Amino acid sequence: MSFSFRTRKIDMRRIGNFSDPKLADQFNDYLQTLKIPAKVDHDENSHDIWIRDEKDVATAREAMDEFKQSPNAAKFDVSAEAARLRKEEEAEKKRKLALQNKAQKKLRSGSGAFSGRSARTGNIPVVIGMIVLCGLIFVTAEPLRDMSIRDLNMLVNASPQQRSEILTTEQKLFMALTFADTIDYAITGDPWVSIKKGQIWRLITPAFLHGSQWHLVFNMMALFTLGSVVERLHGSWFIAGLLVVSGVIGMVVQVVLPDWLESPMAIGASGAVFGVFGFIWIRPRFQPTYPVGIPPFNVYMMLGFMFACMMPFVQNYMQMQIANGAHVGGLVTGIAIAALAPKSI
Repeated sequence: MSFSFRTRKIDMRRIGNFSDPKLADQFNDYLQTLKIPAKVDHDENSHDIWIRDEKDVATAREAMDEFKQSPNAAKFDVSAEAARLRKEEEAEKKRKLALQNKAQKKLRSGSGAFSGRSARTGNIPVVIGMIVLCGLIFVTAEPLRDMSIRDLNMLVNASPQQRSEILTTEQKLFMALTFADTIDYAITGDPWVSIKKGQIWRLITPAFLHGSQWHLVFNMMALFTLGSVVERLHGSWFIAGLLVVSGVIGMVVQVVLPDWLESPMAIGASGAVFGVFGFIWIRPRFQPTYPVGIPPFNVYMMLGFMFACMMPFVQNYMQMQIANGAHVGGLVTGIAIAALAPKSI
């Protein structure tokens, strides 16, 4: 996943010309007061009027026809007002450029409590910490899926004391971090069984569990690529909050809609990762000066992957249940945070 600074391609439309350069400039001033971005292309014999946005072309042509009929009308005497608007526009451009330069500098070198440390690691302690923790848990926690059906049935029918003797430390750790205790869920069929017992940490901890090496590697690569950008721009507290909220809401969506989105016993950081992706993807729409943007190809790839995972034949091919609810919930959460978060962060 790569990032680029957003640029806008401008295709201007020529709507007409004047033989008198003063009239061309006067009409351009009038367009300025109408909030229609335009420019005059002065040539030796012709002075063309160009409009930036296609949506303004029809209005500009009507105004040009009216102007040519009576250029001395009072409504077209707007040179002072146009000059004032241009001055304000130039000041706003400088302000946005300063903000963008500040954000780019922050992205490159880090800021706040971690400024001056390595830009690759020191400025992203939350992202690095989560990657390390996920890796450690992956090598120390063992899922029960590796047990035989006979052993699983025996666990369901065993007493708590017997289960404690049968299960390894690695299996106990895994069960303690899933959304619901595996045995309790098998007995009750209630995905909320552990939460109802007050084990609130299970809303967060499934994000640290992964079902395979590829599952772990893919999620951690995406987390590093996306999360490091957000942490450098907005700080460690913000990325931590974004990851937690996206992960929790994604997990809740997975549990609430299990019939459509497969098992409520989902694991993995993909809900949180999709939350960060949604934030970076949508943020520039609400903050035009935002210094990074995701290229369209990468957006299509991420969204295509999410929708492809919902297809039964994809899940059959991958031979695993995919946390589609966590993906959707995390993505929507990241988009909502991008829209609602103040521009000052």
